[in-house]
Amino acid sequence: MRSLVYTSTQTRPISDSELAQILAVGREKNTRMGVTGMLAHRDANCIGIIEGEDDVVHERLEQIRLDPRHTNVRVLCDDPVQQRSFPDWSMAFQPLDPLMREVPGFSDLFDTQRPTDAEAGASRARALLEWFRKHPLAPLTSQDAADAEAPRTRVLNGAIAVLHDAGTVAFSTQAVAEQCGMRVTEVEGLFPNRHALLAATVERWSLAVSAPLLPMITERGTVAFLHALLAAHVEEPGLMRLLASILGAATDPTVDGADYYRSAYLQFRQTIRTALAADVRDGREPATMDPERGAQQLLALYDGLRLQALLTPDTDPVDAFDRAAARMRRGWSEQYEQPTYWDIPVAPSR
Repeated sequence: MRSLVYTSTQTRPISDSELAQILAVGREKNTRMGVTGMLAHRDANCIGIIEGEDDVVHERLEQIRLDPRHTNVRVLCDDPVQQRSFPDWSMAFQPLDPLMREVPGFSDLFDTQRPTDAEAGASRARALLEWFRKHPLAPLTSQDAADAEAPRTRVLNGAIAVLHDAGTVAFSTQAVAEQCGMRVTEVEGLFPNRHALLAATVERWSLAVSAPLLPMITERGTVAFLHALLAAHVEEPGLMRLLASILGAATDPTVDGADYYRSAYLQFRQTIRTALAADVRDGREPATMDPERGAQQLLALYDGLRLQALLTPDTDPVDAFDRAAARMRRGWSEQYEQPTYWDIPVAPSR
């Protein structure tokens, strides 16, 4: 078993509602993985503690490195331990809304009336957390976050922040350069034009959301994976808008990057088709389901609900997906018969 402590810097301000979502989703995910610890936010500074089995702890750290909300991720200690210092997983931040303090898993770490941790000396993780509680705005290393961060990652995180806050209309090399505190020529040295920058940003942001969920395909099946991916996209409406925009662009061959976006979508569809074939082979889906048609049907549902959720605020895409997918899967168990419901007799003319 390991106890790992890391620090990171937020790439953009995160609202109370976003932090509450991160808490709810992270608590469920970490509990499922057998991970305990804490994530504490104070302004742009974060400290995280991950405790659990060795491979799981290191897997969670890699997922955090991919998360576009974090940058300058640094490990302060990675210790083998005999027992956990934290019984569950929680988050600490300073909410503007006092009701946020009632969210399950919220920690009052920064409450001025909170006593000093009597067990701070029991482990390095607790000692570092106590130090952060008392000095949350002081750097835990001597290097500046922006200077230490790889320039390419710095640009892509800045690009994600621009897209999150202003969307694709305001997206430009100039806007990204201003966001990440670099010169336009520096950004263009890494990404020669807007298309190259946008394509790389889409890839990084999408991967950060989807990579932690990919194991679900083999563990729980394709439908469970798409359910989880849709739920993750709902938490990132900026990413949903971006994906809707580039899918529209992919239909027009005159648009820069159309071939790339179309190829990426076809690769995603192939992933779903291959996963459905494995589901049939492993008995998760019936043999009467053709993986090619199943992939078409699932993605029509998945893509359609993402678009509908952007256009109609009263749409709950995850609930709608679950209901429709459940009916779809029952249909897969039956032999297909040509429907006749459009054979409506025409009334005779008078």
